[in-house]
Formats: sequence, structure tokens, C-alpha cells
Amino acid sequence: MKDIPTTFDFIDCKEEIKMIIDKLTEFSNFYGSNEELVLAGGGNTSAKEGNVMYIKGSGTSLSTITPDGFVRMDRSKIAEIFTKTYPDNDKEREALSLADLMAAKLPDQEEKRPSVETTLHSLFAYTYVLHLHPTLVNGLTCALGGKEKAKELFGDDILWIEPCKPGYILAKICYDTLKEHKEKTGKDADMLLLANHGIFIADNTTEGLGDKLYSVMAKLRNCVEEEPDFAIGDFDGEKGRDIFNEMCDVFGEDSIITYEPSATSLEFARDEESFNKIYLPFNPDQIVYCKPYPVYIENMGEIKEKVEKYKAENGFLPKVLLVKDCGLYAVDYSEKGSSNAAALFNDGMKIAKYSQYFGGTRPMTPELTDFIVNWEAESYRSKQQK
Repeated sequence: MKDIPTTFDFIDCKEEIKMIIDKLTEFSNFYGSNEELVLAGGGNTSAKEGNVMYIKGSGTSLSTITPDGFVRMDRSKIAEIFTKTYPDNDKEREALSLADLMAAKLPDQEEKRPSVETTLHSLFAYTYVLHLHPTLVNGLTCALGGKEKAKELFGDDILWIEPCKPGYILAKICYDTLKEHKEKTGKDADMLLLANHGIFIADNTTEGLGDKLYSVMAKLRNCVEEEPDFAIGDFDGEKGRDIFNEMCDVFGEDSIITYEPSATSLEFARDEESFNKIYLPFNPDQIVYCKPYPVYIENMGEIKEKVEKYKAENGFLPKVLLVKDCGLYAVDYSEKGSSNAAALFNDGMKIAKYSQYFGGTRPMTPELTDFIVNWEAESYRSKQQK
């Protein structure tokens, strides 16, 4: 029979747990404060100690998260999710698997909600896990030749996951992929590239996480010949002001509009053909913060009609408009929402430019886009950002 821990054992255990949580908080804040790696509330982190996993709470920001922002989870109960059979129907499957995930929270954690990717974090056989959506990484994961280029750059060091529905489906595919890799190589995989999504990195030390991340970023950086230009471009200032005023009338006086006439946004707003290159979203974050599709405006007289048509078709107002000769306009009813929409759409334009070095753009399919628009987990995360 296992010896009963002494008082000193309990003290040592508490100190070890505190050290792990402190390290988790520290590296979460560090990476979350780097806009090349994290925008708005994107990304998540975790740490494991015995049967307990500490995971970022949904809707929290890595840059400012504190130890209280992590949710304590029972790893054995999370593991049970992969032994169950769920309905094929999307809504039923996600509701039931979410209920099982919520049931895996430890006592006194009832008011918290774990990250939408908690099940993926649980799959790694390492203490620390870092999941990010860096623009440079997504230039690869959102590219037609991304899988082949990843193989060329990283060999078998990183596993590739093809586009699929997030939530349980993605977690189950990753579960099967990691299991197959372990059976084939005898080793636990420590990195995953998720098409149209981002990267997972795992290690037993926080230093190891950083080494792996920056090695990946350096190899990708070497593939990029020219950076997108987000300096103020050559725009029609008078038209830009008139468009701004018209949008205030259309969206209402309480709307907050972020206007950025960058060279890159002017490039994509040049004509319909240019706009179509950025019309479809590249990843879930774009959908959460920008809504699924932007609107193209050629003349000021089109704004009201196109906005009303968009709302009739989608059930909500657009957040991003690209205007010929003027550039990007991001609209929301809070400064945070407006600035986040602009930041994430700029990110999408960067991804479009980077992907040209990896075989050309591959945006999300309409099916996946529609799934995320209606996915309860992302709806919850979106509400937390307001």
C-alpha cells in the first residue's frame, strides 16, 4: 500500500504546484504580449501536474492572465471523452462533448469555463503546452502547399492536421494522429500544425517551448522575401473622410470606426478581383473578431444598400469594409471590438501575402466557416471579448 504523505510531503507538493502555475502564468503573459504571436484573446496554454491540468479559461487574454484565470481539470475525466461515441449531428455532438468537458472541472471551478481546445492540450504527454496562431505560421497552414512545405522544412518533427471541424472532431483526429505516431515511432509527438488554425507545441520545460517555437519561426521567416506594407498608403483623403461620415450615419452615432488606409489594405481594395483574394476567412479568430465576411465598397452611395443586404443575408451587421481608394474600415460598438476587428483583418491580409511563399492561399471552406459561425463554443468566446 502506498505510504500516506507526511505534512512535509504536502508542503512540497503545494510548492511544486505553485511553481508550475507561476511558470505557466509567466510564459502565457510573455508570449501573449507579442503581437507577432498573439492577437486579441487568441491562443491558449496549459500545464499538468499528476492528474490535474491547468488550462487557460475561455475568453481570457494570455497577455494579462493571472493564476486565477486558469481552470483546474481532472485529466482522467477528460480522457474518458475519447472512449465515448457521440452523435453525428453537429449540434448534438458538440453539446454532449461540451457537457462532458464541463463535468471534468474539479470542485470549486464551477464558475469557470475552460478553453475550447482543452481536450487537445490533454493529449500531449508533456508538462507544458503552448497553442498560438502566429501570422507567419498561418501563412503556411493557410496555404495550398503548406503540408508539403512543412514536410520539407521540419521533416517528421511536426505532425500536420488537415482542415476539419473544431471541437470534438478536431480533438479526435489529433488523438488518433498522436496515438498512431507513438505506435509507429515509440515517441510522443510534441508539435502539431493545424491547417487554417495554428500550432501546438509541448515540452517539459518552458525553455524547451521557446526553443521549439523560435526554431519554427526562424525557418518560416527565411522563406519570406518581402513583408506586407502597413504604412499609410497613397489614399484619397477627402473620399476617406466622406466614407467615414457616411458609415457613421449607416451604423449609427454610437458606432466606433477604426480607419486604416494602409498600402496593403489599399491593394486588396483596388477592385473586386483583388478583394476576392481576401474575402474568405483564413482561421477561426478572423470569424470571431471580424465576422465571417467583409464587404467591398466602390462608391459611397453603395454603403447603405450593401450593409442592409449583408444584414438580411447573415442576421448581423458586417464588421469590416474595404473601400476602393480608401482602405480598411472596422466597425463595432466598442473601441475594443473595433480595434480587434481591424487587427484580425490586418492579420488575414498578412496571411494572404505570406501564403504566396507556400503555394498560394487556401482559405477556410464555406462549410467550416458556417460551422464556426454557429458553434456555441466560439459564440461564447466572442461574447467574452466585448
